[in-house]
Amino acid sequence: MIANLLFILLGVVLLVVNVRLWKKQNKTFDTVKSVRETQNIISQKLTSFWREWMQYFRGYNNEKMVLNASVMFVTFGMMLFVNIYWTHFNWGLIIALTILILIWGMMHFGRATNKKLFDNSFPEVLSVVNAAVSSGSSIHHALERCGQDVAGPLGAEFHLISRRLNLGEDAEVVFDDAYQRFKYKEFYFFIIVMLVSVQRGGQLRVLMNRLSRVVASTKAMERKKLAMTSEARMSAKIVAAIPLLFFIGMKFLNPENFDFIINDSTGQLILYYVLASEGIGLSVIWFLVKRAT
Repeated sequence: MIANLLFILLGVVLLVVNVRLWKKQNKTFDTVKSVRETQNIISQKLTSFWREWMQYFRGYNNEKMVLNASVMFVTFGMMLFVNIYWTHFNWGLIIALTILILIWGMMHFGRATNKKLFDNSFPEVLSVVNAAVSSGSSIHHALERCGQDVAGPLGAEFHLISRRLNLGEDAEVVFDDAYQRFKYKEFYFFIIVMLVSVQRGGQLRVLMNRLSRVVASTKAMERKKLAMTSEARMSAKIVAAIPLLFFIGMKFLNPENFDFIINDSTGQLILYYVLASEGIGLSVIWFLVKRAT
């Protein structure tokens, strides 16, 4: 009897130990899985960022590669020249800062230029599609007309869409690839309308008219918001330029203080504090203005 109780107790203890070990292993597997998922997300983000940057660097048909490479080379050379004959900062810091500025500048101006081209061409796309559908043409013919009549990168994109659809590729894949190059909400709604019309049919003319009205009202609202925040944005730019202008003027008007800020360890701390506070202040202003617009 006592032996049976001991065997039962030993079995219960082994069961409890195995359950605890199983839970620990599951937690370890979950941790490894979450780490791998995080790594995959980071890798996807970096890959998407690199593709977008290369798109802006090359242009749609590699037409901007030489110009952008020349601008980046001249900018990098100017930063090195200024550091040699003027600021004398740490070379590692200057090179890293220059690379970050070039990457950020390419993304910023590339996105702004791409958005401007899209805003100028997209209303024409809606007009061409609406006219083609109103005349009784098919959706494929309407997309082909967009590729022929619309100029710029958006017209070239519609020409590519038309060719891929005529070759029999899946419509969702084709439009998703196009959206990766023009990630704007107006284009997303347009793609949804076209996919629904291609797959299930429907009143494409009515949907295009509604989309045109929504796009027009959205643009009017954006222009109104930009006009309302123009004073704040200009004030922020002026305030941000004041320390830079004083820093440049100090080189010629007060060389002793300039040398103290550049070469002395205490002066460098002051300079870093000014740069950090300037960056934080501009980030806060940008965030507030971005939320307002």
